[in-house]
Amino acid sequence: MARRVFLHVGTAKSGTSFLQDLWWRHSDELRGRGLLLPGRRRDHFAAAAVVKGMTAVVETLADHERDAWHRLVEETRAWPGDVLLTNEHFSDSPAEAAAAALADLAGAADEVHVVLTARDLGRVLPSAWQQRVKMGARQPYRRFLATVRRSEGDQKFWRYHDVPAILTLWSAGLAEGRTHLVVVPPAGAPRDELWLRTASVLGLDVTGLDTEARRPNDSLGLVEAEVLRRINERVPRPRRTPALTRHVKGTFVPEVLAGSAHREPFVLPARHHAWVHERSAATVAALSTRAYDVVGDLDDLLPAPPREGRTPDDATDDELLAAARTVASRLGLAPVGTLDEALAAVAEHLLAGQRGTSAQ
Repeated sequence: MARRVFLHVGTAKSGTSFLQDLWWRHSDELRGRGLLLPGRRRDHFAAAAVVKGMTAVVETLADHERDAWHRLVEETRAWPGDVLLTNEHFSDSPAEAAAAALADLAGAADEVHVVLTARDLGRVLPSAWQQRVKMGARQPYRRFLATVRRSEGDQKFWRYHDVPAILTLWSAGLAEGRTHLVVVPPAGAPRDELWLRTASVLGLDVTGLDTEARRPNDSLGLVEAEVLRRINERVPRPRRTPALTRHVKGTFVPEVLAGSAHREPFVLPARHHAWVHERSAATVAALSTRAYDVVGDLDDLLPAPPREGRTPDDATDDELLAAARTVASRLGLAPVGTLDEALAAVAEHLLAGQRGTSAQ
């Protein structure tokens, strides 16, 4: 029986990749310090997919991956110290699935804790749109922001980023003091501050552990992101497979697309600042009335003042053509004349090669 199990459920785009990279890089050392990350990193993703019922993903999993949640729970039960499970897909789980997962963990540890990391919406929105584009989305940035603002459609965005709702979901039945909200520090804070804040929640001594990034930064500039979105438009929806998405995220973006244009970051347009600030202020007000363990300042969930800059919608055809030609050249494709030709050639290359992709 574990002493404590910590379930880190998100939110997406709140430094989760940074934290997970460090946790897994130092997993052997952390085990020696009393914290177990059971299984492998892929197992935590598979477990989240199974728990929340991601049918399309679960259908692609190997048999042993479909058993990932059960295996992680059993490893937790067999460990005498503390355990950490982490994947942002847990956040978007049906209420009955969350309750069942917490019950499983309660049978494997003396204490069950839930950890949520959260970042201000002003920084989350551009990052979330870019992530969606890497997953195959076709929606322009301006339409994405309008849709989120009006709460249209299935609102996948809010299911992953409505902090009060996610905490309500995952704190049900937990003892007071066992639901932890770690606020991502504002821009300009020391890079390791989020790492130190989560370590304090875990009761973990991280002295001497390297926090330098080892994985390449696959964040795209506004031109590169818009090129990818337009490539997505040329991929027929029936041919957008999980294998293709893995290839795009894991290989095409970091090795081919990144660096094809100047990495110009894009901003939240000033016209959206008022509603983002209003929504964020309501979030802070709601959280301030609840008995969660908050690490950091809730006011850091308020967006910074708007800043000047462009968005992917402002990219010119000349900029897009230059980047698309660079991508085509890196792929060894024949020279192309127009932007449409370049985008179509790259899309066809990706489709032709997806059969050779494998699970990451």
